[in-house]
Amino acid sequence: MEALWAALPLPEWLPGAGERSWQQTVAALLQLWQEVGRFGVVIGGPVSWWPPWVVRDPLPQLPLPIDAPEPNLKLQEPAREAPWLFTPDLSPESILTPGQTVIPLLPRDPLVEEPFLLVLTPVFSAVAAQGYHPHTRQRGMMVSFEPEVVHRAWQSLEQRVQQGRPDQLAAWRELAIHYPLMQPHVRVLARFSSLLLLGNLAESGSSPACLPPARAEVENSPAPPTRPEDTKKGRLSAASSPPSPTDSSPQSQSSGQQSSLSEAELLRALIHEIQTPLSTIRTLVSLILKRRDLPPRVREYVEKIDRECTEQINRFGLFFQATETVMPAATPGEGRRLQLEPIALVDLVRQNLPRWQEQVKRRGSQLELQIPDELPDVVSDPKALEAVLFGMVDRIARSTPAGSHIRAQLVSAGELVKLQFQVNTPEASNAAADSEPKSPQAIGQLLVVQPDTGAVSLSLPVTQTLFRALGGYLTVRHRAHRGEILNIYLPRQL
Repeated sequence: MEALWAALPLPEWLPGAGERSWQQTVAALLQLWQEVGRFGVVIGGPVSWWPPWVVRDPLPQLPLPIDAPEPNLKLQEPAREAPWLFTPDLSPESILTPGQTVIPLLPRDPLVEEPFLLVLTPVFSAVAAQGYHPHTRQRGMMVSFEPEVVHRAWQSLEQRVQQGRPDQLAAWRELAIHYPLMQPHVRVLARFSSLLLLGNLAESGSSPACLPPARAEVENSPAPPTRPEDTKKGRLSAASSPPSPTDSSPQSQSSGQQSSLSEAELLRALIHEIQTPLSTIRTLVSLILKRRDLPPRVREYVEKIDRECTEQINRFGLFFQATETVMPAATPGEGRRLQLEPIALVDLVRQNLPRWQEQVKRRGSQLELQIPDELPDVVSDPKALEAVLFGMVDRIARSTPAGSHIRAQLVSAGELVKLQFQVNTPEASNAAADSEPKSPQAIGQLLVVQPDTGAVSLSLPVTQTLFRALGGYLTVRHRAHRGEILNIYLPRQL
C-alpha cells in the first residue's frame, strides 16, 4: 500500500472496503483476464486469490478473446504464464501446488498483512491491494489500471523475488519485457465496472446482500387503526420510536440488536454498491481529463462530473463511518477506531473552507467564516472530524433554501472551542414558507430524507453521536422561518 501511494498518479482509494468488496474486485479482475484469453500472468499473495482452474488447467481450450482495445493491437502468439504466489506459508501444499511459482515472504514482511493481486496481459495491467492506508491508517482497498502505479507495485515485488528466489529473477524480468505496461483503454475500464456491478460472478465466493428479515407482529398487540392515514402514522411511529426503557427482557434486547445489525450490514452493502461505480466513473474521468485535445466546453462538463462523483463518494464515506461508530461491526477489530489527538482546528477549517464555500454556492447560498487570529488546539480525530464537518456543511447546504446566508465563526468557550453555523434564510422564502415546514423523514436509525428535495443525510441523533465519539458534542436550535443555529463544541488541548 505504501508503494502504491508513494507518488502521482495515485490509485483509487476505497475507504472501509471490506472482505466482500475485495472478493468482488478480485473476481472482476480475474474475469477480465479470462475474457482476454487468459493471456498474461496473475500475481498475488499472501494466499492464492485465483480460482482452482488457474493452476489445475493452465492451458485449457482457448476461448475467443474480447476485441483488442486498440485497432493496431493484436494478440499474436501470446504466452500463458504460470501464476506467481508471494506467501509466508511454505507448507508442502503451497510449495508443491503444480502450475505456480512460489516466492517466500518473511513473517515480518508487511506484505503478509496486505492481500494483493496484480494482473499483466497484452491488453491491460491492473493492481489491487487491501490493507491500511499508509497515512491515515484507515482500512480499505486500492485499485489502479495506471501503468505508473502498476510499475511501483512491480518494483516492490521484484525486491522480494531478489531476496527470496534469486533463481527466478531472470524469469520475473522476462515477464516485464513480454507484457509492457500501457494506458488502459476506456472499454477495459467500462467492462471492469460492468463486472463489479453484476456482483454475481461465479468465482467471487461471496453471496449477494440480503434484506433483513421482516419482524413478526406481536400476537397480543392492540388492533391496528382502521383508517388508512392512521395506519400509516402508526407504522411510522412504530418504526421511528426507540424501544421502551422498561422493555429490558433478553428476548427484546436480542431482537433489537439483531435488527440494528441487519440494518448496518445492509447499509454497508448499499454504500459499497454505490461507491464502486462512482469510483470507476471517477477513474474514467481522470483519464479523460489527461487528454490535452479536449474542447474547453467538454472539459468543463467532465470536471463537473468529477466533482459530483467525489462529493457523493465523500458523503457515502461519512455514512459508512456512521455505521462503524453507531452500529459497530459484528466482528471485534473490524473497521477503523477513532484516534483522538491534538489538532489545529483553525488550520483544518481554513484548508476546508474553499470546499465548504463551493458546496454551499452550488446550492445557491453563501458561506461566510470568521476566524480569530489565535485559537487553542482541540483534541479529536483529524480525518474523521474533517469528514463529519463536511457532512454538516453538506446537510446545511441541502436543507436551506437558495439565497440563504450562512455565517460561521470559531470562538473560544472556556475549556471548549465552539464552531457555530448560523443560517439566515431570505425574507422572500420566509414570506412564502408554509406554516409547518416539512421536517426530514427517518430511514431506519441512521439516515433521513428531506421530502421536498429528496436529499439523504445522517439523522441529527447519529450526527450528535459522531461528535461525541470525536470528543465533543453538537447542539441545534431551530428558529421559526429564520433558519437554525448549530453549535459544535470540541475540547481544547490543555
